[in-house]
Amino acid sequence: MIFGYPALLLHLLTILMLGVLGGIVITAIIVRFVMPGFEGYSLTMRSNLLWLIASFPIIAGGAAVILSVMPELFPASHLWLAGIIHWHHAYLFSPASWHGVFLSLCLLSIFVAFVFGAWRTRALSRRYTLLAALSERSEGGLAELDADAPMAFVAGLLSPQAFITRGLASSISEEERHIIGLHEQAHIVRRDPLRKSLFAMLVGLYPSPVRRFLQAELELVQEQRADQWVLRRYPNPSAIAQSLLNVEKLAARFRQQQPYRASCHFAAHAVQRRIMHLLGPADHRSLSVVLVGVVVVVAALCSAASVDLVHHFLETLFLH
Repeated sequence: MIFGYPALLLHLLTILMLGVLGGIVITAIIVRFVMPGFEGYSLTMRSNLLWLIASFPIIAGGAAVILSVMPELFPASHLWLAGIIHWHHAYLFSPASWHGVFLSLCLLSIFVAFVFGAWRTRALSRRYTLLAALSERSEGGLAELDADAPMAFVAGLLSPQAFITRGLASSISEEERHIIGLHEQAHIVRRDPLRKSLFAMLVGLYPSPVRRFLQAELELVQEQRADQWVLRRYPNPSAIAQSLLNVEKLAARFRQQQPYRASCHFAAHAVQRRIMHLLGPADHRSLSVVLVGVVVVVAALCSAASVDLVHHFLETLFLH
């Protein structure tokens, strides 16, 4: 049995984990409702919403912890907080109780995820080192790889580098190569590989359909932002859109000829939506910041209430 402030700290960690899980469930439900109309919002709004959705479980867990300690810091708050969250025996923690088992499983899961992430990062780093060693520096900031697959992409987290295969470089015009080089340079300047990895970590606990949707939308947002970056330096949207189509045709033809799938990151990720974003009218639905703030606050309170509900349900079930 653990007493005093160490017990309080362990309880707060348990509340944090429960709040995160509650935030995941609530956000997953909200995402299912907003998925059909998500593409109707502006690029900036979609980007902000994606990062808010990805980080909301942490926000929900933090809100649950803050609400739990408020009666300790502000005794008067207990009058209205009792209906939202109330934690019994906060200064008494039993490792053999469901609190201890649940917290141990959560911490073990975090440790396993950290080890797997570190292993994956090391593997990606080795792959990037190998790509850099096998490539040849060429004009336009693109390193050429001796491969038939028509591909152009950026690799590396802290020091990203742009690559293009000879299969693609030999099949495009100088204008298209210039556009592709600008596009990949945009990903480097914006550190998109690092952002994408961080986003993948944040959405890792979401259900698979929600996680795939969020990651696909982030990739599309990154591609569209890169297209805009290119457009400011090469103000010819028709040429950029035509390059997208041409490179996608090359990749599609290669996929049909080869038994494995190959794609070009420059032209991938919903090409039709990227072209419409380049050539179509900038007519997007607006979304009130106040409304978003209200939804976040209500969802955080609901997450805290779910923590209290689960806590008291299990307390009654196990009778400890």
